Amino acid sequence: MVHKPELLILDEPTSGVDPVARDAFWRLLIELSRRDRVTVFISTHFMNEAERCDRMSMMHAGKVLDSDVPARLVEKRGAKSLEEAFIGYLLEAEGGGPVTPLSQPEAANHENQPSAAPAEHGGNGAGGFSLQRMFSYLWRETLELQRDPVRATLALGGSLLLMFVIGFGITMDVEDLSYAVLDRDQTTLSQSYTLNLAGSRYFTEHAPIVDYEDLDRRMRSGELSLAIEIPPGFSRDVLRGQNVQIGAWIDGAMPQRAETVQGMHQHWLLAQASERGGASAASNASVETRFRYNPDVKSLPAMVPAVIPLLLLMLPAMLTALAVVREKETGSITNLYVTPVTRLEFLLGKQLPYVGLAMVNFLLMTLLAVTIFGVPVTGSFFTLALAALIFSFAATGMGLLASAVTRSQIAAMFFAMIGTLIPATQFAGLIDPVSSLEGSSKFIGQIYPATHMISISRGVFSKALGLADLTGPLWSMLLSVPVILGAAVLLLKKQER
Repeated sequence: MVHKPELLILDEPTSGVDPVARDAFWRLLIELSRRDRVTVFISTHFMNEAERCDRMSMMHAGKVLDSDVPARLVEKRGAKSLEEAFIGYLLEAEGGGPVTPLSQPEAANHENQPSAAPAEHGGNGAGGFSLQRMFSYLWRETLELQRDPVRATLALGGSLLLMFVIGFGITMDVEDLSYAVLDRDQTTLSQSYTLNLAGSRYFTEHAPIVDYEDLDRRMRSGELSLAIEIPPGFSRDVLRGQNVQIGAWIDGAMPQRAETVQGMHQHWLLAQASERGGASAASNASVETRFRYNPDVKSLPAMVPAVIPLLLLMLPAMLTALAVVREKETGSITNLYVTPVTRLEFLLGKQLPYVGLAMVNFLLMTLLAVTIFGVPVTGSFFTLALAALIFSFAATGMGLLASAVTRSQIAAMFFAMIGTLIPATQFAGLIDPVSSLEGSSKFIGQIYPATHMISISRGVFSKALGLADLTGPLWSMLLSVPVILGAAVLLLKKQER
């Protein structure tokens, strides 16, 4: 890392510079380079400023005359001061004479300096992949997050808030349904049917319904979710063994309620037949349903493990989408254009801080799932954490992809939200299994990373699965990472268009 500002010197004259403001400006640069380890490139005509830098490049007419430490440049020219050395370089360049040749290390340093040559602007960089250059952008993006605590807090606090809202808000449980009965039979058997409903944990009984007008009014007001109408002759038909019908008026917001009412009606009829006709009246064979992994058929054990991948996809992708496009808006993307940093180094440096933030997010949501929602991790937590790490790279890669193809932060966030939220909720098996989809929807569901992460999360939380059981989804998700990141690299241009 360079611990002092780097310097590019041009030969154009300047005038009218406020020395007080200039000194304050340099104090800020030195503070950034020393405290925050930020590399700073400065164009200046003042030799006293150039002497403060670690290294400098003397330029004239778009050509680098020499690059080295300021003291070394003075020594090579045999001059008394840096200004005298610069004048010597200028005279030699303007006179057409040979410029002092650069040594091999100096030539390598010269290649890393920005120039006006088109090849530098449009190329992919020099020297192959550099961990140092990538770490420079990683450190810079980390500092951006530190200077904007609101964004980091929103990323963590927002995910926990959404987990509460979605976890407790989206429920498939059919419990405590308010109901009332319009009993037109008024017999002992019809009252037995009513008591059977009242004794169930699924229903909460309200005052009886008087007539159709009363039924319609109470359903419209939301007082009742279910209204049962027992027709005249109900008891007579049951005793004769004839088909028995009842009316069920159901609030259509929850279609599962109809299945619950139908199941309770059939159960009551079988019980009545068994009591009156003995074992022979009942069916010779019966089917009893048992649910593995979630025997109480609760929504939380099914929804919470799926909500974690959903939030782990959406929020990190939206935050990462701002990383590149923010530089486009402020103009600092020029650093990518004029330096030898490659697009892969640039994007990885931008991505890694958000991967770390996503993992912190994952740990907080898992803790919330276990403690507040009461959904234990029954399988391998290591497998779940490994999957979350891979998935975080895929999610943030989608954000980089959105950021590479857009020019404004609003467009990037919209692109990232639509590109993650809709496929995750519609095609990834959040509510309906992928196997039930058809055509292109099924194809999207099979290749989308969130599909595999939801399978892994539910498998680890509810089915006590481990690494050996989930290698298939892990490999599928791992293969998606280079595809997404590669698309972002290809779509991010190394020059202005």
